[in-house]
Amino acid sequence: MNAFDILITVITGFFIIRGLFRGFIKEFFSILGVFAGFFVATRYYGAAASLIPGDILNPAYLSIVGFLILFIFVYFIISVLGVIIKYLLKITMLGLVDRAFGAISGTFKGVLITTVLLLALVAFLPAGSPFITRSRLAPHLISTTEKMAFVLPKEMRLQFTANLKAVKKGLAVHP
Repeated sequence: MNAFDILITVITGFFIIRGLFRGFIKEFFSILGVFAGFFVATRYYGAAASLIPGDILNPAYLSIVGFLILFIFVYFIISVLGVIIKYLLKITMLGLVDRAFGAISGTFKGVLITTVLLLALVAFLPAGSPFITRSRLAPHLISTTEKMAFVLPKEMRLQFTANLKAVKKGLAVHP
């Protein structure tokens, strides 16, 4: 296991446990936030990156940081909306059922977030980065990442596709 595998495991495990405690309604809005955050981040990461002064951060990382800032911001806003709606509706489902479905949706969200992270890393890191190619868990996320890439803007999709070839080649070398 490399650092990326540990990151995937920690993120997914965190969201399973979090879903178990938060329940389905909050998790549903949180998952909605992941999709909306992904959509907004893929469309406007360049604009967000241009607002970050180049002397504060290495220019090579501005796109990743712009992407992550937008993703996290939209995710947070929609998640807060879910908390408010749950409070306003005062939904009192059977605790065990709500928590069980929360854990299931937490698993889905953890995998979804790590897939979005993999997509951004493949698109923005140098092609064939060992951080990804030496991962044991990344190959399990690649097919989902490829499917999600179809909603990327053209420029980002082309960059992702070009880098993905090197990643797949590197994954084959380091099984």
